[in-house]
Amino acid sequence: MFKSSWFAVLVFGAASVSFSPPTMAEMIEVGSGTNSANLYLEFKGVAVFDFLVYFDGTTTGLGLFDIIEAHTTLTTVRENFGFGVFIDGISYAGYDNNGWGGGDDWWHYWIKDGVNDIWQSPMYGVADRVIADGYSDGWIYGRAGTPIPEPAAVILLACGLLMGSRKRGAHKTGA
Repeated sequence: MFKSSWFAVLVFGAASVSFSPPTMAEMIEVGSGTNSANLYLEFKGVAVFDFLVYFDGTTTGLGLFDIIEAHTTLTTVRENFGFGVFIDGISYAGYDNNGWGGGDDWWHYWIKDGVNDIWQSPMYGVADRVIADGYSDGWIYGRAGTPIPEPAAVILLACGLLMGSRKRGAHKTGA
């Protein structure tokens, strides 16, 4: 029905505005090796960067940052409180979020151990995280939510909505 397809588009649009990061950047490839992992960065309200990091064997969450820092202008502020390394600041491409600014203004750490896994907040730190081929780490400053929606999921959902509304429209007109 015409109303329901527009309703789905409006609901999807509202969800995208409410939960999507401000700007999605293209994939930035760094490093070398046979394995790869994603590192997603969302600066508070302004920009998102998605790195595809290549490496051999396994690495750590901190190792992903090391590889990116060796190949780009990205820098991190790392604090060691005796029980592990804490990422306290990240700067890249003119964007800079550092320290705790109250509320959710700090770097939230998320992990995903494969394509079909869901984002989780780990019970361990970035230096203890073992990264294998296909894993993802996400860092968000200024909000506690997970790194969603993912670009591929948004594109597939939008295509499905458009195809569904076209089929209903074609059926009604007798085409």
